[in-house]
Amino acid sequence: MTMIELKDIDKYYGHGQSKVYALKGISLSIEEGEMVSIVGKSGSGKSSLLNIIGGLDTPDVGEYSFKGNKINGLNPNALAEFRGNNIGFIVQHFALIDDMTVFDNIALPLRYNRISDRKLKETVEYLLDQMELSDKANSYPSQLSGGQCQRVAIARGLACNPSVLLADEPTGSLDEKTGLHILKIFKELNNKGITIIIVTHDDSIADSCKRVIRLSDGMIISD
Repeated sequence: MTMIELKDIDKYYGHGQSKVYALKGISLSIEEGEMVSIVGKSGSGKSSLLNIIGGLDTPDVGEYSFKGNKINGLNPNALAEFRGNNIGFIVQHFALIDDMTVFDNIALPLRYNRISDRKLKETVEYLLDQMELSDKANSYPSQLSGGQCQRVAIARGLACNPSVLLADEPTGSLDEKTGLHILKIFKELNNKGITIIIVTHDDSIADSCKRVIRLSDGMIISD
């Protein structure tokens, strides 16, 4: 089943002669259950593409459909609902809240979705166990290693049971050994049916994915 379909997507900034394209003529389809990497140099449009797929930004030209439903054109509240129901986000520098415990960082998206306290506790404890962090539930981010922080971020991204996990340079702040461990977690999640899209500049991470999309100057140069 086609989960994500982009047709002739442009994203630009400025107007007239000062117009600068972040994305130009992007067309691609991603099937449910794929594990895809998006690679390219800094400024190639990787993060812009990920933000559009995740509903954090909208294209200026073109059409984005998710499971056959048009996404661009939704109002901000509808976009927020789309993200909450479908998308999990993981970023390079973890984006954990320093004065919240590991438990509360993972629980944050569940609280936004007004999940019952019982269900919230069950979900967070399950994710802590899956990420081998049960003994860190009451710790704070400053007390964790980089790899542990990234596992907390992955758990938080999974909290609302997304069908797509978007990871922007998820190993960029980690040493090679820890990065490979995080990649192993992604593969295990993908084997469970979660569609995973990883933005990376690391060819070794990209080549571990089943599909590699290369960008340059806002355009797809290979897929």
